[in-house]
Amino acid sequence: MGTHHAIDYIEFGVTDLAATKAFYEAAFGWRFNDYGPDYAGIQSPDGNGEVGGLHPGSPPSADGPLVLL
Repeated sequence: MGTHHAIDYIEFGVTDLAATKAFYEAAFGWRFNDYGPDYAGIQSPDGNGEVGGLHPGSPPSADGPLVLL
């Protein structure tokens, strides 16, 4: 169940999945669940579930990431 008034899931469009994962791993210690070359889920801090994802099939947009509240 999501938290009231909080982001439940955020999905970033990316052009280079491997480079983007490497950046977020080094900068923030994020861990990922890999779903092949088409998607990587961002693991929740406690390792139970996901809080977002990286989607190389959807390049970055000027409108920003997909945010689910």
